[in-house]
Amino acid sequence: MVTFSKVEDLPSHKVPNGLMHRLIGDKLTVMWGHRGKGSQTPKHSHPHEQIAWLVSGKLDCRIGDGPVQSLEAGTTFLIPGGVEHEFWYREDCEIVEIFSPPRHDLFPGGKHAQGL
Repeated sequence: MVTFSKVEDLPSHKVPNGLMHRLIGDKLTVMWGHRGKGSQTPKHSHPHEQIAWLVSGKLDCRIGDGPVQSLEAGTTFLIPGGVEHEFWYREDCEIVEIFSPPRHDLFPGGKHAQGL
């Protein structure tokens, strides 16, 4: 099915740590997220390949065994499936993340969305 939406018209979902997501997709997941200054995404991994674009703000991240990297708006990065990663948001951030295969756990009712 073809759909057209403005990002702000997609349903928003609050998830643990006060983060907010807007999600779309059946065969892959595209997530628009707002992360508040001082928030963090704890170290975790998932089997999904993840590509991200930091639209605005600044964050620090560690991917795998690599050093902490400081990223600014306009940066893109790829995280292979199964690789641990964590983020610290130094400013309010807007980030677009793409996952394949789809992250059904991020949608309302999914394990991640419930904070489990």
